[in-house]
Amino acid sequence: LIKEKNGFNNAVALSSCTAALFLSLKALGIGEGDEVITTAMAFCSTVNVIIHAGAKPILCDIDKFTRNIDPNQIEKKITNKTKAIIPVHYTGLPCDMDEIMEIANNKNIFVIEDCAHAFETFYKGRRCGSFGVVGCYSFYATKNIAIGEGGMAVTNNSELAKKIRLMSLHGLSKDAW
Repeated sequence: LIKEKNGFNNAVALSSCTAALFLSLKALGIGEGDEVITTAMAFCSTVNVIIHAGAKPILCDIDKFTRNIDPNQIEKKITNKTKAIIPVHYTGLPCDMDEIMEIANNKNIFVIEDCAHAFETFYKGRRCGSFGVVGCYSFYATKNIAIGEGGMAVTNNSELAKKIRLMSLHGLSKDAW
């Protein structure tokens, strides 16, 4: 239902947004020696997944008005080791995705959107989570769409969705049923 209603080609149900973020990094091949830029103001799991994937988190300052990652600061943090940017659409306020995607596209860097707080959030008429290669959502009790627990990774890249799904099942190609 989420896939069809929201226009994504693939939606993978997971145990949490943290799992969605981690599996997205691993499915994209991000790990040891790589750097991932994210905001300095977010819940700890955004940084933790980068560390658990084996990459180095690069914290980027926030815009003083929106409190979201500052695109002007992102460019200053990019090195030849930068493989991804994880913008966090915190408390339902979308990041400046035009600027972030322009930077990422010019530098050939993946964008993984942390939409844990932004399930029904739009940026210029487009759903948050649909700009980057993957969007990650949370359904935890404190989120705007709460079912108590759970998360989801959405992507229009079928091969990426297949990798995320496979890793979420510990390598099984079919679920336990």
